[in-house]
Amino acid sequence: MHQLKLDPRWGETPETLLRRSIEAPHDRVRERFLALALVAMEQPATEVAKLLGRNPQTVQRWVQQFNAKGPEGVRPHFPGNPSRRLLSDEELSELQAAIQQSPRQVGFPRGRWTGRLVMAFVKQRFGQTIAYRTAIGYLHRLNFVRKRPRKRLKKADPHKQKAFAEGLQELERARCSRSVTVYLDQGQIWMEVLLRLMWCLKGKAAEVDSFSPGKKKLRFYVAVVRPLGRVITLKVDWFNQENTARFLEKIRSKLGGYRIDLVWDSAPWNRGPIVRDALVRERIRSHRLPAYSPEMNAAEPWIKWVKEVLSENTCWLELKALVRAFNGFVASMSRRAQQVLCRCVPQTMGYCWQ
Repeated sequence: MHQLKLDPRWGETPETLLRRSIEAPHDRVRERFLALALVAMEQPATEVAKLLGRNPQTVQRWVQQFNAKGPEGVRPHFPGNPSRRLLSDEELSELQAAIQQSPRQVGFPRGRWTGRLVMAFVKQRFGQTIAYRTAIGYLHRLNFVRKRPRKRLKKADPHKQKAFAEGLQELERARCSRSVTVYLDQGQIWMEVLLRLMWCLKGKAAEVDSFSPGKKKLRFYVAVVRPLGRVITLKVDWFNQENTARFLEKIRSKLGGYRIDLVWDSAPWNRGPIVRDALVRERIRSHRLPAYSPEMNAAEPWIKWVKEVLSENTCWLELKALVRAFNGFVASMSRRAQQVLCRCVPQTMGYCWQ
């Protein structure tokens, strides 16, 4: 293919064409002006086509259209006007408000918003028919991004949460040099695979092996110690008062000489006379979390962390192998104090301890 040239009678330079590419309202128009700018820089059509992922004949056709009609010659003929915004500012504000709610709250029996659901909403509410890409463009224009949600427990009492957070904040401010705050929780890891998003080749099914181990699992207590960044665990067969008392004894043995403020929930195995006696005997001050407030417990992120490492897309053939892997992960915490402090943070109404 011979070297393409732009007709100089249209007065365009590489600089003006690049500016047109940046300012064009549609991606297809931007692509064509960019191709013309590269041709004006004496780039071969084959190189321009390779850079843009196009056929060299397509680039040649764009140059011919430009030479015949100037800049207007390369603008594609869209049905309608692609540069015209279909929705007014008021309609865009209404769309933004709707998407911040559940689709069911605005009349659509779905659990989440998608591009096609936005198309349906715009059609039903404003009588406008838009393309899928336009719907996605509206989502980006209105500052929406895709995130994996977390549950917000509606039974939680925000007033009690705020009061508890303020009390812990005061406790942290008054901390002496030999005192710690221990966040305690219980977790369990199933031998069966925990399915999560994964990368795989296009056209190939996303599959992970499973040995169908049934309902076998590893149960454990965990305590995250701030501000030391230490992690203490205890593997158990069941959660009950006796094992909770054993774990409190282990915490005291690991933190001898420290004043311990314990933050935990009111699960049945964390209450009762055996537990109360252990708290007194081990000189541990108890602070009960408000109901339905798992995000305020710094041990919760650690449980999520260990599941990410051991369970995601992994099925364990033997419980002993899972236990060995768990022990190895716990042992690694002694070298990861700073990482523990960064990852295991209590989310207390927007207040986080440093």
